[in-house]
Amino acid sequence: MAYFHEAALVDSIDDVQFKIYSNTHPKGFIIAKPKYVPSDLINLTGLKKRFLFSKSVFRFNLFNNKEIVKRNLDAIREKFPEYIYKCEKHRNWFLGLPEKKVKKFYDAKNGLQELLKVPIEDLDSYLKATRKMIEILGKAGIPMENLGISHSTLLGNYTPGKSDIDILIFGIGNGWKAIRHLEKSENPSLKWKSGQDWAKYYRDRVVSKAYSEEEYVANMVRKKDDGFIDGNVFSLFCIENENESWYDWEAEHEPLGTVNIKAKVKDAYYSIVRPGYYELEDSAVLEGYKNVPIRRIITWARPFNLQAKEGEHIEACGLLEKFKSEDVEFYQVVMGYFDTYTTDRGEKEYLKALIS
Repeated sequence: MAYFHEAALVDSIDDVQFKIYSNTHPKGFIIAKPKYVPSDLINLTGLKKRFLFSKSVFRFNLFNNKEIVKRNLDAIREKFPEYIYKCEKHRNWFLGLPEKKVKKFYDAKNGLQELLKVPIEDLDSYLKATRKMIEILGKAGIPMENLGISHSTLLGNYTPGKSDIDILIFGIGNGWKAIRHLEKSENPSLKWKSGQDWAKYYRDRVVSKAYSEEEYVANMVRKKDDGFIDGNVFSLFCIENENESWYDWEAEHEPLGTVNIKAKVKDAYYSIVRPGYYELEDSAVLEGYKNVPIRRIITWARPFNLQAKEGEHIEACGLLEKFKSEDVEFYQVVMGYFDTYTTDRGEKEYLKALIS
Protein backbone atom coordinates (compact mmCIF):
# COMPACT_ATOMS: atom_id res chain seq x y z
CA MET A 1 0.00 0.00 0.00
CA ALA A 2 1.29 3.48 -0.89
CA TYR A 3 2.52 5.75 1.87
CA PHE A 4 0.55 8.95 1.25
CA HIS A 5 3.17 11.37 2.53
CA GLU A 6 3.55 15.15 2.55
CA ALA A 7 4.37 16.79 -0.81
CA ALA A 8 3.46 13.73 -2.89
CA LEU A 9 1.06 14.03 -5.81
CA VAL A 10 -2.05 11.96 -6.43
CA ASP A 11 -4.66 12.03 -9.19
CA SER A 12 -8.29 11.41 -8.32
CA ILE A 13 -10.69 9.38 -10.43
CA ASP A 14 -12.22 12.78 -11.32
CA ASP A 15 -8.86 13.79 -12.88
CA VAL A 16 -8.18 16.38 -10.20
CA GLN A 17 -4.52 16.42 -9.17
CA PHE A 18 -3.82 16.89 -5.45
CA LYS A 19 -0.72 17.81 -3.48
CA ILE A 20 -0.66 15.93 -0.18
CA TYR A 21 -0.45 18.23 2.84
CA SER A 22 0.32 15.83 5.68
CA ASN A 23 2.34 12.77 6.60
CA THR A 24 -0.55 11.25 8.57
CA HIS A 25 -4.26 11.11 7.81
CA PRO A 26 -7.63 10.19 9.29
CA LYS A 27 -8.80 6.69 8.40
CA GLY A 28 -9.82 6.43 4.76
CA PHE A 29 -9.09 10.08 3.86
CA ILE A 30 -5.97 11.86 2.56
CA ILE A 31 -5.29 15.44 3.69
CA ALA A 32 -4.40 17.27 0.48
CA LYS A 33 -4.91 20.45 -1.53
CA PRO A 34 -6.25 20.45 -5.10
CA LYS A 35 -3.40 21.50 -7.40
CA TYR A 36 -4.79 21.22 -10.94
CA VAL A 37 -8.52 21.05 -11.63
CA PRO A 38 -9.81 20.40 -15.19
CA SER A 39 -11.73 23.50 -16.28
CA ASP A 40 -14.50 21.45 -17.88
CA LEU A 41 -15.36 19.93 -14.49
CA ILE A 42 -16.02 23.07 -12.49
CA ASN A 43 -15.97 26.85 -12.89
CA LEU A 44 -13.52 28.46 -10.45
CA THR A 45 -12.88 32.17 -9.89
CA GLY A 46 -9.73 34.28 -9.96
CA LEU A 47 -7.39 31.43 -10.88
CA LYS A 48 -4.91 31.10 -13.71
CA LYS A 49 -5.42 28.43 -16.34
CA ARG A 50 -2.69 26.22 -17.74
CA PHE A 51 -2.52 23.66 -20.53
CA LEU A 52 -1.29 20.47 -18.87
CA PHE A 53 -1.92 16.77 -19.28
CA SER A 54 -3.51 17.48 -22.69
CA LYS A 55 -6.24 19.62 -21.15
CA SER A 56 -7.14 23.05 -19.81
CA VAL A 57 -6.78 23.15 -16.02
CA PHE A 58 -7.17 25.67 -13.23
CA ARG A 59 -4.16 26.04 -10.97
CA PHE A 60 -5.84 25.99 -7.56
CA ASN A 61 -4.51 28.58 -5.14
CA LEU A 62 -5.34 29.14 -1.47
CA PHE A 63 -3.05 32.19 -1.25
CA ASN A 64 -5.63 34.52 -2.71
CA ASN A 65 -8.24 37.05 -1.68
CA LYS A 66 -10.34 35.45 1.07
CA GLU A 67 -13.61 36.02 -0.79
CA ILE A 68 -12.22 34.33 -3.90
CA VAL A 69 -10.99 31.39 -1.82
CA LYS A 70 -14.42 31.09 -0.18
CA ARG A 71 -16.20 31.06 -3.56
CA ASN A 72 -13.87 28.42 -4.94
CA LEU A 73 -14.19 26.24 -1.85
CA ASP A 74 -17.98 26.56 -2.04
CA ALA A 75 -17.84 25.46 -5.68
CA ILE A 76 -15.73 22.43 -4.74
CA ARG A 77 -18.02 21.66 -1.82
CA GLU A 78 -21.04 21.68 -4.15
CA LYS A 79 -19.46 19.70 -7.00
CA PHE A 80 -17.25 17.36 -4.96
CA PRO A 81 -18.54 17.25 -1.36
CA GLU A 82 -16.35 14.22 -0.73
CA TYR A 83 -13.27 16.48 -1.07
CA ILE A 84 -14.16 18.17 2.23
CA TYR A 85 -13.53 16.17 5.40
CA LYS A 86 -15.58 17.33 8.38
CA CYS A 87 -13.68 16.11 11.41
CA GLU A 88 -15.73 15.77 14.58
CA LYS A 89 -12.56 15.23 16.63
CA HIS A 90 -11.22 18.63 15.55
CA ARG A 91 -14.56 20.41 15.15
CA ASN A 92 -13.07 21.65 11.91
CA TRP A 93 -12.75 20.69 8.25
CA PHE A 94 -9.90 19.61 5.99
CA LEU A 95 -9.38 19.48 2.23
CA GLY A 96 -8.39 16.25 0.53
CA LEU A 97 -9.87 13.15 -1.00
CA PRO A 98 -11.05 9.70 0.10
CA GLU A 99 -8.45 6.98 -0.42
CA LYS A 100 -10.94 5.08 -2.58
CA LYS A 101 -10.93 7.99 -5.07
CA VAL A 102 -7.17 7.81 -5.74
CA LYS A 103 -6.46 6.85 -9.34
CA LYS A 104 -2.69 7.36 -9.37
CA PHE A 105 0.05 7.96 -6.82
CA TYR A 106 3.27 9.55 -8.11
CA ASP A 107 6.30 7.88 -6.52
CA ALA A 108 8.88 10.54 -5.61
CA LYS A 109 11.67 8.08 -4.80
CA ASN A 110 11.23 6.11 -8.00
CA GLY A 111 11.11 9.35 -9.98
CA LEU A 112 14.53 10.35 -8.70
CA GLN A 113 15.98 6.95 -9.52
CA GLU A 114 14.71 7.33 -13.08
CA LEU A 115 16.25 10.80 -13.34
CA LEU A 116 19.59 9.43 -12.18
CA LYS A 117 19.59 7.03 -15.15
CA VAL A 118 19.76 9.94 -17.61
CA PRO A 119 23.31 11.07 -18.54
CA ILE A 120 24.12 14.56 -17.31
CA GLU A 121 24.87 15.77 -20.85
CA ASP A 122 21.31 14.87 -21.91
CA LEU A 123 19.68 17.04 -19.22
CA ASP A 124 18.56 20.65 -19.53
CA SER A 125 19.83 23.33 -17.13
CA TYR A 126 16.93 22.83 -14.68
CA LEU A 127 17.50 19.08 -14.32
CA LYS A 128 21.27 19.55 -14.15
CA ALA A 129 20.67 21.87 -11.19
CA THR A 130 18.37 19.24 -9.68
CA ARG A 131 21.10 16.61 -9.97
CA LYS A 132 23.63 18.98 -8.43
CA MET A 133 21.31 19.61 -5.46
CA ILE A 134 20.89 15.86 -5.00
CA GLU A 135 24.69 15.47 -5.00
CA ILE A 136 25.00 18.19 -2.33
CA LEU A 137 22.47 16.36 -0.15
CA GLY A 138 24.37 13.13 -0.71
CA LYS A 139 27.47 14.82 0.70
CA ALA A 140 25.41 15.57 3.81
CA GLY A 141 25.31 11.82 4.40
CA ILE A 142 21.80 11.17 3.08
CA PRO A 143 21.50 7.91 1.09
CA MET A 144 20.04 8.25 -2.42
CA GLU A 145 17.22 5.87 -1.50
CA ASN A 146 16.03 8.41 1.08
CA LEU A 147 15.63 11.21 -1.47
CA GLY A 148 12.91 11.95 -4.00
CA ILE A 149 11.56 14.60 -6.36
CA SER A 150 8.01 15.89 -6.66
CA HIS A 151 5.66 18.39 -8.28
CA SER A 152 6.83 19.80 -11.62
CA THR A 153 10.31 18.36 -11.07
CA LEU A 154 8.81 14.86 -11.08
CA LEU A 155 6.16 15.38 -13.77
CA GLY A 156 8.40 17.33 -16.13
CA ASN A 157 5.98 20.26 -16.50
CA TYR A 158 8.48 22.77 -15.15
CA THR A 159 9.58 26.08 -16.66
CA PRO A 160 13.38 26.51 -16.40
CA GLY A 161 14.27 29.67 -14.53
CA LYS A 162 10.80 29.95 -12.97
CA SER A 163 9.76 26.61 -11.48
CA ASP A 164 10.99 25.46 -8.08
CA ILE A 165 13.09 22.34 -7.78
CA ASP A 166 11.17 20.31 -5.19
CA ILE A 167 13.21 17.69 -3.35
CA LEU A 168 11.87 15.30 -0.71
CA ILE A 169 14.03 14.01 2.13
CA PHE A 170 12.74 10.91 3.90
CA GLY A 171 13.43 10.57 7.61
CA ILE A 172 13.50 13.38 10.15
CA GLY A 173 17.14 12.69 11.00
CA ASN A 174 18.04 13.00 7.32
CA GLY A 175 16.13 16.27 7.11
CA TRP A 176 18.22 17.73 9.90
CA LYS A 177 21.41 16.43 8.27
CA ALA A 178 20.45 18.41 5.17
CA ILE A 179 19.76 21.62 7.08
CA ARG A 180 22.98 21.40 9.13
CA HIS A 181 25.02 20.71 5.99
CA LEU A 182 23.49 23.61 4.08
CA GLU A 183 24.07 25.97 7.00
CA LYS A 184 27.81 25.31 6.66
CA SER A 185 28.11 24.72 2.92
CA GLU A 186 30.30 27.02 0.85
CA ASN A 187 29.32 25.45 -2.48
CA PRO A 188 29.45 28.30 -5.04
CA SER A 189 26.33 26.99 -6.79
CA LEU A 190 24.25 27.62 -3.65
CA LYS A 191 22.82 31.05 -2.97
CA TRP A 192 20.48 32.39 -0.30
CA LYS A 193 18.35 35.50 0.00
CA SER A 194 20.36 38.15 1.80
CA GLY A 195 19.15 40.34 4.63
CA GLN A 196 18.64 43.10 2.06
CA ASP A 197 16.55 40.73 -0.10
CA TRP A 198 14.31 39.82 2.82
CA ALA A 199 13.97 43.47 3.83
CA LYS A 200 12.83 44.33 0.32
CA TYR A 201 10.40 41.39 0.40
CA TYR A 202 9.02 42.69 3.69
CA ARG A 203 8.50 46.16 2.25
CA ASP A 204 7.04 44.97 -1.08
CA ARG A 205 4.68 42.28 0.20
CA VAL A 206 1.91 42.14 2.77
CA VAL A 207 3.73 40.73 5.79
CA SER A 208 2.16 40.27 9.24
CA LYS A 209 2.19 43.46 11.29
CA ALA A 210 3.36 41.29 14.19
CA TYR A 211 6.89 41.55 12.74
CA SER A 212 9.01 44.64 12.52
CA GLU A 213 11.22 44.67 9.43
CA GLU A 214 14.23 43.86 11.61
CA GLU A 215 12.45 40.91 13.26
CA TYR A 216 11.26 39.55 9.93
CA VAL A 217 14.72 39.65 8.39
CA ALA A 218 16.30 38.00 11.45
CA ASN A 219 13.75 35.17 11.38
CA MET A 220 13.91 34.49 7.64
CA VAL A 221 17.56 34.96 6.69
CA ARG A 222 18.73 31.94 8.70
CA LYS A 223 16.31 29.38 7.21
CA LYS A 224 17.90 26.95 4.77
CA ASP A 225 14.99 24.87 3.45
CA ASP A 226 14.60 27.21 0.46
CA GLY A 227 17.36 28.72 -1.64
CA PHE A 228 18.90 28.89 -5.10
CA ILE A 229 20.95 26.29 -6.93
CA ASP A 230 22.59 27.60 -10.11
CA GLY A 231 19.92 30.29 -10.27
CA ASN A 232 16.97 27.93 -9.78
CA VAL A 233 14.81 28.15 -6.67
CA PHE A 234 14.81 24.92 -4.65
CA SER A 235 12.55 23.80 -1.81
CA LEU A 236 13.24 20.92 0.56
CA PHE A 237 10.41 18.91 2.11
CA CYS A 238 11.21 16.61 5.02
CA ILE A 239 9.04 13.50 5.17
CA GLU A 240 8.50 11.45 8.31
CA ASN A 241 9.23 7.77 7.93
CA GLU A 242 6.08 5.83 8.72
CA ASN A 243 7.50 4.73 12.09
CA GLU A 244 8.10 8.40 13.04
CA SER A 245 4.45 9.46 12.82
CA TRP A 246 3.26 11.38 15.87
CA TYR A 247 -0.09 13.02 15.01
CA ASP A 248 -3.16 11.53 16.73
CA TRP A 249 -6.31 11.71 14.62
CA GLU A 250 -8.34 9.88 17.28
CA ALA A 251 -7.68 12.46 20.00
CA GLU A 252 -10.08 15.28 20.80
CA HIS A 253 -8.98 18.75 19.66
CA GLU A 254 -11.33 21.22 21.36
CA PRO A 255 -10.99 24.76 19.91
CA LEU A 256 -10.99 27.49 22.56
CA GLY A 257 -10.30 30.65 20.56
CA THR A 258 -7.46 32.72 19.17
CA VAL A 259 -4.64 33.47 21.60
CA ASN A 260 -1.32 35.27 21.74
CA ILE A 261 1.41 33.55 23.71
CA LYS A 262 5.05 33.74 24.70
CA ALA A 263 7.16 30.69 25.50
CA LYS A 264 10.57 29.07 25.35
CA VAL A 265 11.24 26.30 22.83
CA LYS A 266 12.17 23.11 24.63
CA ASP A 267 12.37 20.83 21.57
CA ALA A 268 12.18 21.69 17.85
CA TYR A 269 12.97 18.26 16.36
CA TYR A 270 9.54 17.87 14.75
CA SER A 271 9.43 21.45 13.44
CA ILE A 272 10.85 20.23 10.13
CA VAL A 273 7.76 18.22 9.03
CA ARG A 274 4.07 18.90 8.29
CA PRO A 275 2.19 18.78 10.48
CA GLY A 276 5.02 19.58 12.85
CA TYR A 277 5.36 20.87 16.37
CA TYR A 278 7.50 22.76 18.87
CA GLU A 279 7.61 21.49 22.45
CA LEU A 280 7.36 24.46 24.81
CA GLU A 281 8.18 25.44 28.38
CA ASP A 282 7.77 28.60 30.46
CA SER A 283 4.69 29.58 28.44
CA ALA A 284 2.35 32.50 29.12
CA VAL A 285 -0.96 33.33 27.47
CA LEU A 286 -0.84 37.06 26.75
CA GLU A 287 -4.27 37.56 25.23
CA GLY A 288 -7.43 35.66 24.32
CA TYR A 289 -7.77 33.14 27.19
CA LYS A 290 -6.81 32.53 30.78
CA ASN A 291 -3.17 31.75 31.46
CA VAL A 292 -3.08 27.99 30.97
CA PRO A 293 0.22 26.13 30.34
CA ILE A 294 0.84 25.55 26.61
CA ARG A 295 2.73 22.35 25.84
CA ARG A 296 3.01 22.57 22.06
CA ILE A 297 2.69 24.74 18.99
CA ILE A 298 1.37 22.66 16.07
CA THR A 299 2.21 23.89 12.57
CA TRP A 300 0.17 23.00 9.49
CA ALA A 301 1.64 25.69 7.21
CA ARG A 302 5.16 25.49 5.79
CA PRO A 303 6.19 29.10 6.64
CA PHE A 304 6.07 28.13 10.34
CA ASN A 305 8.53 25.25 9.88
CA LEU A 306 12.08 25.80 11.19
CA GLN A 307 11.02 29.15 12.57
CA ALA A 308 12.58 28.73 16.02
CA LYS A 309 15.37 26.72 17.59
CA GLU A 310 15.70 24.94 20.90
CA GLY A 311 16.32 27.35 23.75
CA GLU A 312 14.93 30.37 21.92
CA HIS A 313 12.09 32.49 23.22
CA ILE A 314 9.16 32.85 20.85
CA GLU A 315 5.98 34.82 20.44
CA ALA A 316 3.01 33.41 18.54
CA CYS A 317 -0.65 33.74 17.70
CA GLY A 318 -2.90 30.84 16.75
CA LEU A 319 -5.86 28.68 17.71
CA LEU A 320 -5.82 27.44 21.30
CA GLU A 321 -6.94 23.82 21.61
CA LYS A 322 -7.46 21.47 24.48
CA PHE A 323 -5.95 18.17 23.37
CA LYS A 324 -7.26 15.00 24.97
CA SER A 325 -6.28 11.43 24.11
CA GLU A 326 -6.67 8.20 26.04
CA ASP A 327 -3.34 8.84 27.76
CA VAL A 328 -2.81 12.58 28.08
CA GLU A 329 -4.51 15.97 28.21
CA PHE A 330 -2.91 19.38 27.59
CA TYR A 331 -3.25 22.73 25.81
CA GLN A 332 -1.68 23.50 22.46
CA VAL A 333 -1.71 26.33 19.91
CA VAL A 334 -2.34 25.39 16.28
CA MET A 335 -1.38 27.39 13.20
CA GLY A 336 -2.27 26.88 9.54
CA TYR A 337 -5.51 24.89 9.53
CA PHE A 338 -7.35 25.14 6.20
CA ASP A 339 -9.97 27.47 7.69
CA THR A 340 -7.31 30.17 8.14
CA TYR A 341 -7.42 30.81 4.38
CA THR A 342 -11.00 32.08 4.71
CA THR A 343 -11.11 33.63 8.21
CA ASP A 344 -9.60 36.58 10.03
CA ARG A 345 -7.49 34.23 12.14
CA GLY A 346 -5.33 33.55 9.11
CA GLU A 347 -4.25 37.19 9.07
CA LYS A 348 -3.48 37.13 12.78
CA GLU A 349 -1.42 33.93 13.00
CA TYR A 350 2.34 34.26 13.32
CA LEU A 351 5.33 32.63 14.97
CA LYS A 352 8.54 34.51 15.55
CA ALA A 353 11.72 33.85 17.45
CA LEU A 354 12.69 36.83 19.60
CA ILE A 355 16.20 37.07 18.21
CA SER A 356 16.55 40.43 16.43
